[in-house]
Order: sequence, then C-alpha cells, then structure tokens
Amino acid sequence: MLKALIIDDEPRASGILQIMIERFVPEIERTWVCNDAREAAPMIHELEPDLVFLDIRMPHLNGFDVLEQIRYRRFKVIFTTAFSEYALQAIRFSAFDYLLKPVDPRELMAAAQRYLTSLDELPFQPEQLHNVLTNLKAESPAQFRLAIPTKEGVHFFQPSEIIRLEALGSYTQIHQTGGKKFMASKGLGEYAELLEAYGFIRTHKSHMVNRLFISFLDHDGFLVLRDNSRIEVSRRRKEEVLKSM
Repeated sequence: MLKALIIDDEPRASGILQIMIERFVPEIERTWVCNDAREAAPMIHELEPDLVFLDIRMPHLNGFDVLEQIRYRRFKVIFTTAFSEYALQAIRFSAFDYLLKPVDPRELMAAAQRYLTSLDELPFQPEQLHNVLTNLKAESPAQFRLAIPTKEGVHFFQPSEIIRLEALGSYTQIHQTGGKKFMASKGLGEYAELLEAYGFIRTHKSHMVNRLFISFLDHDGFLVLRDNSRIEVSRRRKEEVLKSM
C-alpha cells in the first residue's frame, strides 16, 4: 500500500491536491495532509510515507528547511511550487520532481507515473538537498551541478564533465571524462531537455553528445569524439548537427 503526505500551508490547495490524488492516482491508497510546516517532520517520522508532496514557500519553515529536519529518508519528494524557471531548473538538476501550482491533473498523473517507474532507485538522499541549495545560490545556471540517480546512489558533476549520453532502454548510460560510466535510472529524453542549453546535441534517438568533445564528422556520417568514440547521426538530424557544429 502506497502512502502519501501533502505538506502545504494553504488548506484549500492541499485539499484540492488530496482529492486529485484520490481520483487520478489509485496506486496511492492513503493520503494525509499537513498545513503547518513545523509539524511536518514529526508527521513524516510517524507516518513513514512513500511519497511527499512538499510546498516550498511556507511560513515558519520552507520546504527545504523541512527536509533538513528529516531523519527518516525512505521516501520520494515531489515539490509543489510557483517558483521561477531558474529555481525549477535548480530543482530538476538535483533530481527532484516538481508540480507547478495550480496543479494540473495530467501533470499530477505524469509525476505519479515517474515515481512508480523509479521505485528501484534509492529514495531521497541528503546530498540531493545540499545540491539543490547550492544550485539555488549559484550566480547562473552554468554553475549548476547535475545529480544523476542510479541504483547504487546519486552522482554529482558539472555538465561539462559529460562527453556523451546513450539511451539503453528506459535507462541512460552517461560517459564522463576520465573514462567513467554511469547507468542513470532516467531516460535520455529527460536529460536531453535539461542539457540542450549546455551545448549538447541530439544526434540520434539514442545518442546525445557534448559539442565540446566533437572532433569531426567522418565520411560515413558518424561523429568522431575526442575519446575516439564514433556516434551515429540519424538522417533527419544531420543538417541540425552540422549547423550546431
């Protein structure tokens, strides 16, 4: 039985979200509401929810303050927020999910599905919280650190340290400088959306490369990277890849 806790200082907003969860996410069989952030940590420790819908802007304690009080960490967090795009990018780079207020039922169902397909990942880690707080203090998104959740734990590094990404089913293999590889628990599409603004090029439905590591396009139509890997370029993406080079 999956259990969820909604933490939001607005009773109307939390009540609507609770009704939406009951109506659109039948996998969650029990839902509680907390309207006072000061009571959130004790409720989490007592109820041990699987999923926490956490507002960020609240009186007394914000959502990040609440997480810093938590000892029980076997749950996933979905932030509910009206934050700016900059803050949302910082949150996504730290491998947290979010819902924009007012919550759309379709977005709620999509977030729930992402949660249900990520049950083999490790739950909320304190390092993720530290990373999002660091990202929020950064002078620009170019300084954000990316959190990569895997079955073994969460890895953190700058986008500039990634050479390329390769889709392997619903997972993504990330090739990093120094010959390191990580099998991320999320699909390539999610990373493509995050990294396009950082000089990454989608060359194929299964490949994305960092432009910094491209050497040349060979006669067979493959991109050759500085680590001597050859990456396929699909016919429909060839013109786009040439322009970006």
